[in-house]
Amino acid sequence: MDANQKFQKIIRNFIHRAAEAKIVSEIPLEPEQLNALQELNRYCVNQVLNDTEVVYDPRKINYKSNQELKAALVAMLLSRALTDPSRRRIENKEYFAENVTVYLQDDDTKVLGFGELAPYQVQESLYPEIINDWMIYRDNAGLGIKALIDNKTNLVGLDTYRAGGDPIYEFARFHRKYTEKEHEKEEKRRESAQEALRNALVQSLAAEVSKQQLLAGQDPLALIDRLLSSAGQYKPQQKTQQIDKQIENDITRLLEYDDRDNSRQR
Repeated sequence: MDANQKFQKIIRNFIHRAAEAKIVSEIPLEPEQLNALQELNRYCVNQVLNDTEVVYDPRKINYKSNQELKAALVAMLLSRALTDPSRRRIENKEYFAENVTVYLQDDDTKVLGFGELAPYQVQESLYPEIINDWMIYRDNAGLGIKALIDNKTNLVGLDTYRAGGDPIYEFARFHRKYTEKEHEKEEKRRESAQEALRNALVQSLAAEVSKQQLLAGQDPLALIDRLLSSAGQYKPQQKTQQIDKQIENDITRLLEYDDRDNSRQR
């Protein structure tokens, strides 16, 4: 084996040990989270192989890949903070960068430290989907934020999102905008379900009213509005006049069915 072959073997060994180092977190994480972070570490090592400093000195593979791994963690923590109105004004990129550390415990173990961050902040921020999002976003062969938007929205896009700026903030701003869009969809679905329930009740009551008087001197729509108060939960009202028992049972059954269906959707 000549000198060049020995050198290449040493480089391959550096790359392998950096990529396959065991990921350990100072804050307890679920197995699927650690597995995703393990894959993220391999990705970060691959990302820096063409870095000028690494090409010149392969011994810097761990140092440079740890920097990339730290940037990913900061971006994901910031993304979660930006979707929580009670946190986003006090927690910024610098705050997370000061608390996050990535260091070698030995040649085969990388430790993720989170300083003064509360465990729940870390645990709810580092989940497999957002880790995969970061890898799509940072892919050297991809299109950055455009590729991420296309992937997450199935090519629909985010009309009000403006790309650009610091990569960590660009990624985090995308997740805030994407989360807002998803919440809007959920609210529309909830409103549609509520309207469908209202229409079903109107039709049911209209049929019954044709057979008998529902409530003496009372508009059926007013009864429905009262029944749908408190987020659609049926609560029998204090009656001044007797309501037909069969009609009351039918209304209760319809509302309870809808509540169970909405619970499953949530």
